[in-house]
Amino acid sequence: KDVSVIASNKQYLIERLGFAKDKVQTMDETTNILTLDIGVLEERANWLTKRLKLKENQIKKMTQNQPHILGRTNLATKLDYLQTRLLLDDNSLRKLILRAPHILPLSMEENIAPKLDWLQQRLDLDDAAVRKMILRQPYTLGCSITENIEPTLDWLQQHLGLDDAAVSKMIQQYPQILHLSIESNLEVKLEWLRQRLDLDAAAVGKMIQRSPAILGLSIDDNLQPKLEWIEQRLSLTDDGLSNIIQKFPSIFSCNVNTNLEPTLNFYIGALGDERKALTLVTQNPSLFGYSLENRLK
Repeated sequence: KDVSVIASNKQYLIERLGFAKDKVQTMDETTNILTLDIGVLEERANWLTKRLKLKENQIKKMTQNQPHILGRTNLATKLDYLQTRLLLDDNSLRKLILRAPHILPLSMEENIAPKLDWLQQRLDLDDAAVRKMILRQPYTLGCSITENIEPTLDWLQQHLGLDDAAVSKMIQQYPQILHLSIESNLEVKLEWLRQRLDLDAAAVGKMIQRSPAILGLSIDDNLQPKLEWIEQRLSLTDDGLSNIIQKFPSIFSCNVNTNLEPTLNFYIGALGDERKALTLVTQNPSLFGYSLENRLK
């Protein structure tokens, strides 16, 4: 391609879309967006801005993160498909693309469309459920069915004793599971929970069904220190700790400083007796899940 064309496109990326000069200068000069005819980059950026009703900073951020978007010729067809297939209004479509611009370079025929169809059939979802799942975790569209999604679903069913309906419910509730490594995350975490809480596989499976977000939490940064706080602060035995977690596994998603400790202190103050308060929350750990602000009203 003519050197002047490449130079002009580099200048547009830097001056109009805010690309870092060093990033542009190190781009492979055979890169599609650098060899487009002069004016095409601007035309496509303007079209995308208008189609998604983007602000200037939004189109800059999107194209800087995914510059190859501007090299695509079928964006109109792809955006129309996503909007129709996922039942999106203009605002929802814009939010989806801003959150996950990597969707746009994906092939519609070879990736997006067949993946949505496969997920809908495998998890027995209606169109509204597909929409909700993708909006919650759009990066699912970047996962491989054969290398990631299907093996993870099979593993969950085998190790947690889930039927098709149960695994579907779990994924709809926490689709991030599909992004977690079986070997370095799911297997390790499941075994750790079994040993730490002295539970069999069925009990752990039931607990995770109720609160699948547990699988996305760090053992060292969340699960272990939280269990230690609960055990020590509530003066629990190992069995008592295990019982509380089984009753209210969502406690792992509660922050110690902004939720657990203030809630406990609230009941201590309300009852005027720490022992009574400890007994109350131990027997009813779901109290930790209620809004303290609403409880005070």
